[in-house]
Amino acid sequence: MHTFSLYDGAIPHALASLDALSHLFDKMEAHAAQSKTSVDTLVTASLAPDMFPFAVQVYIASNMALSIAAHLGGIQPPSALVVQPGDLKTLDDLRRHVDAVRDMVKRVDRQKLVDPTAEVTWNMGPVEKKTSSAYGFLNGFAIPNMYFHVVTAYDILRNSGVEIGKTDYLDHFLGRYLA
Repeated sequence: MHTFSLYDGAIPHALASLDALSHLFDKMEAHAAQSKTSVDTLVTASLAPDMFPFAVQVYIASNMALSIAAHLGGIQPPSALVVQPGDLKTLDDLRRHVDAVRDMVKRVDRQKLVDPTAEVTWNMGPVEKKTSSAYGFLNGFAIPNMYFHVVTAYDILRNSGVEIGKTDYLDHFLGRYLA
């Protein structure tokens, strides 16, 4: 067994979050087919008028995974992955983006992660920049923010009548640890 590292606290969680989103996409498609409704209504659904819709929740969650790979793994995202929320309008757009981010996160080399005490500067929203240790960035911002937006995407679908339960979210995190 190896010592728990920054990689262990970052990359498996980013990948599990992306896997959970992909699973939600499958559930959306099944719901739309079964209910004979457009999946587009789910892509644009939100919990409240002043909250971001499903597509933006997915965008932010996947960009947190991308940010983890970039800031901690030293990987420069290809220009095709640098998109704006409005660029992801359909379920196919969301699926392609999440798949591309997953491919990039998988390329992070455990041996090349920054030191947990290294200084990292990141965007907090569209204009504000913050600086902390890599450990602080991961545990104080990136992971909680990524989880928040994955769960909010889940909540939007649940509120819209998609048949999902806690295991549709949790299995992607816990499954790899069960015998």
